[in-house]
Amino acid sequence: MSEELLKIPNFKLIKEIGQGGMAKVYLGEQLEPTRQVAVKIVSPSSNDPKILEDLQQEGNTVAQFNHPNIVTVFACGVVEKHYYLAMEILPGGDLKQKLEKSTLEDAEVLKIMKEMSSALAHSHHRKTLHRDIKPENIMFNEEGQAVLLDFGIAKAQGKVSEFTRIGAVVGTPHYMSPERALGKEIDERSDLYALGVVMYEMLIGKKLFEGDDTFAISYAHVHEPPPNLPEEKSALQPILDKLLAKSPDDRYQSADQLTSILEKWIRKLESSDSTATQGFMPISDGRSKSMQLIIYILSAVIALGVVGFGGWYITREKVELKNQNLTPAQKLELNTKRKAANTFLRMENYDGAAINFKSILTDYDCKDEDARSFMKDFDPEYLQKVLKVCTNEE
Repeated sequence: MSEELLKIPNFKLIKEIGQGGMAKVYLGEQLEPTRQVAVKIVSPSSNDPKILEDLQQEGNTVAQFNHPNIVTVFACGVVEKHYYLAMEILPGGDLKQKLEKSTLEDAEVLKIMKEMSSALAHSHHRKTLHRDIKPENIMFNEEGQAVLLDFGIAKAQGKVSEFTRIGAVVGTPHYMSPERALGKEIDERSDLYALGVVMYEMLIGKKLFEGDDTFAISYAHVHEPPPNLPEEKSALQPILDKLLAKSPDDRYQSADQLTSILEKWIRKLESSDSTATQGFMPISDGRSKSMQLIIYILSAVIALGVVGFGGWYITREKVELKNQNLTPAQKLELNTKRKAANTFLRMENYDGAAINFKSILTDYDCKDEDARSFMKDFDPEYLQKVLKVCTNEE
């Protein structure tokens, strides 16, 4: 029977509005209560009853979710060997369409990431993995909130469905975690890896890894290091590195943990819009500056997953100041460095801030007050070296 003529109890199909793989989506109407809905119809080529049974079970699972960032499901079932799922209409389009227009601002990326992380936490608490996180499965409601949908290949942890066993749907290679590409057992950290791939795409505007075929893309996920973000977005590198770690043990261990980190970053970004950065501000609770510095560094390392300390040892370098009679172009470069340093500072990425403030002092202006203020607490020994050379040049 053609899907246009499919009769679904309490629903009427109006017109096709999308399709992909074995599924088509229709604008439909629920008769009681009356409302417009989107109706997804899946038609497995084999019409295997076990596949349809598994699909309905997975649909029933999603229908029990109650979260603002997970699509609301009104009904699901099997009619004449077709599986259907009636859900809310999301008029804001999907993330893939949004990214085709332009890359996103950091604040919007963090907002979408937090909403998706919160949705995954809700799903994972109910022992359900999504397994197909990608821009096409992230849509936007009337309020502009990101909504996760298409749990078509979702499965409960520890349970293998017939639908996924036969390979009817295997997910999208561009967003597969290394362990999934290798055919290993996966858990919620695999969903977080896929979300990290989406984050990279939102920031850069292209996929993390490209290849001529599925094998080449899967190989890259397993073996190739992810490219670094450009300097203007590098403040977000710690989050991305943690999400895209090859080993699940090196990633965030839960969506709850990721959500908490993202909320902190969003608060800092929001506060930075209304408050000018005043250099490196230590905690004023009577502790020594060295102890305050240790606490700040350890807090940043623990919260953001930064594990490399090579950048901290800047006091071992000999300070040589360059010609600081700046041209207009160099003044522009100085302002760019200062903005980058302050961005790192707001995100508590003190390693990145130190690199930029150091460059300001040695390459542009050894009298820069912001850079001096930061280095006074971060690395006073290095600052003394700068001041000595700067004074001699004066």
